[in-house]
Amino acid sequence: MSNSKIALKAIKIGLLGDSQVGKTAICRAFMNYEFENEYLTTIGNIRLDKKYKLKNGEQIKLILWDSAGQERYRSVAMSTLKAVTGVILVFDVTLRDSFQNVSKWLEDIKENLNNPCLVLFANKIDLDKSLWTIKEEEIIEFAKEKNLKYFKTSAKTKEGINEGFEHIINDAYERIKARAENEQKIELKKKESNEVGEKTGCFGKKKKKKKIDDKNTKKY
Repeated sequence: MSNSKIALKAIKIGLLGDSQVGKTAICRAFMNYEFENEYLTTIGNIRLDKKYKLKNGEQIKLILWDSAGQERYRSVAMSTLKAVTGVILVFDVTLRDSFQNVSKWLEDIKENLNNPCLVLFANKIDLDKSLWTIKEEEIIEFAKEKNLKYFKTSAKTKEGINEGFEHIINDAYERIKARAENEQKIELKKKESNEVGEKTGCFGKKKKKKKIDDKNTKKY
């Protein structure tokens, strides 16, 4: 495409992870809402909209999907997130199960979603190190194994939040742009092929107009 920008209505990003890992608090921090210490369980999926400026200066509409982490809502989350271009996987550094279950979430994504961009948030790093149940070396090794970019985040202090969102939003944009450029190339090839087909016969030879011989033409 000659223009670096593409026609884009919105970039859709979903958050997945176990219950109580801080997905809602992360969304609130990114939206610049006040942090709430009181925990409220997310029921179903919640949509949040925000205008966002990309690295290239283009302003787009960002749609965030905050999903419930309970097992009974998992199918609903996957159904809602089918159209997302990016997914933020969240775990709590003080809940070892939430870290171990990231692999299960990755399996669900592979089975149900259309190969979205992925990023990993190790959340609640503001809590005392004595409460952590996962060593940072484990996170680094896991992220490397799964080919995931990871960010240490705190919804309370907002550490790592904007950086993590910036990474996945721009990554998603580049993927959408690449798809759009590929689709444009395919359409251009089809158009060129059709134009050639109109000018040539079945075997690529130029069509010749039939001349009518008046002498051999029967009159009725």
